[in-house]
Amino acid sequence: MHIDDDPAMLKIVAAVLSVDPTLETKGCLSGEEGVRAAAEWQPDLILSDVSMPGVGGLELLERLRNRASTMGIPVVFTTACSQLDHISRFMSHGVSGVIAKPFNLRELVGSVRRYLDLAAMEHDEPVPPDVQIDQRFRDDRATLCGFRQSFAAGDEAGPMRDVVHKLVGVAGLYGYEAISESAAQLERELESLARGIATRVDVLQRLDELLSLLDRDQEARRK
Repeated sequence: MHIDDDPAMLKIVAAVLSVDPTLETKGCLSGEEGVRAAAEWQPDLILSDVSMPGVGGLELLERLRNRASTMGIPVVFTTACSQLDHISRFMSHGVSGVIAKPFNLRELVGSVRRYLDLAAMEHDEPVPPDVQIDQRFRDDRATLCGFRQSFAAGDEAGPMRDVVHKLVGVAGLYGYEAISESAAQLERELESLARGIATRVDVLQRLDELLSLLDRDQEARRK
């Protein structure tokens, strides 16, 4: 779907993209119309101008992201504002990319096709199986609490290191970046302890930070 308040631009882009028989294009003359059409048509990709009267590109993006039916549709801005600071700002709002105006018409089809291919790859990304991650976190937390007591009393850190190492991977795989990073920091602290760089106090501090994160995660699940 292509959104632009200039009718001539809609016609030009539609004509250029029609060269590729696999592409079907729908044009919208305003951001407001684009939001409605996206919900109904469910396009694979949205090309949108940024500077438009009424609902501009950034507001359009926000509205799309706030609706369950359109939040996953990739959006590429088509704009003359293509300096690095502009692009950085647009990307920070969640656009998939920027195609600079004036278009290089010979390259437009290829650019659109690349963005469609990227969107397809993200859509086809395998979803991890359900491993009851909340129960896994509860079990790991209980195990680490037991290791904390024995480690503080002078026991070896080997068994704790094994649990922490596995937690780094599984938490990251399921999107719990904060827990994964905290576990990784604890694992690095354990390695430093083995080399005589860190102390048991340092390890316990990192362990308490991880346990606190696991506590907050469980508290959030209960709400």
